[in-house]
Amino acid sequence: MSLTAYVTGYSNVAKLDGASLIPLTCMQVEQGDSYAVPAPDEPFGFFLRQPATARLDHRGSAQTPPAKATFLTFGFTPTTATMTLEQSGPIEIEGDIHLGDDAYVDTLIRAPLVLRLSDVVVNGTPLDVGPDCRTTGPLASEEPEPERFPGDHLVLGGTAEWNNGTPRGYFMLTGGPLTGTFSIPAFTDCRASDGEDLSRLLTSSISGPGNYVKQIQGQTCAVAQPVEAECTEDGQPVVIPEPER
Repeated sequence: MSLTAYVTGYSNVAKLDGASLIPLTCMQVEQGDSYAVPAPDEPFGFFLRQPATARLDHRGSAQTPPAKATFLTFGFTPTTATMTLEQSGPIEIEGDIHLGDDAYVDTLIRAPLVLRLSDVVVNGTPLDVGPDCRTTGPLASEEPEPERFPGDHLVLGGTAEWNNGTPRGYFMLTGGPLTGTFSIPAFTDCRASDGEDLSRLLTSSISGPGNYVKQIQGQTCAVAQPVEAECTEDGQPVVIPEPER
């Protein structure tokens, strides 16, 4: 099943002691076939796994819209930059559906996202970082199953419990909050027009572990079978989520 949803949120940058907005972004989701995973401790001896892949979509590119963020670099210097998260591979989604009297769904989303910087201004003075200033690789979270999902990527998680047939928390079809922590890699190719490489400066002021992210996903819209309460006439999701810290 093909789905679309809007996502937004905030991402903390630990070294800068501040948060950057993740602007409203369209996410396209392709659900796969669910299958049973043996689990002796489960009430029925298994749980169901619902896989899916997703792609961010901003004007045809797999990225978030560029968004300005303002921080105090080194604790005292006001710095503004445009940040963009660019998808470097498929976003993998797995929802594990645990059956029984206390049914719940655990969802993990694995997203390889590279951080790109542009339009940097330090204390009112533009800082030329060139057109290709970005992290050396994707944002990196601790991966619970590195054998199945090798490589660096952001890991977001959420749980939904059922209350009278209604999910409470995060469920892929209805949306909700997803959270995670990650490390920001070193920066590369941050070169001014005169050839000066500012990558080490940005690495020392931004890169590092312990960064927290909270993403809010809205209700999905089923593209092939749109429901009026969930989709606009042109197939857009009706629900536009608000970012939360």
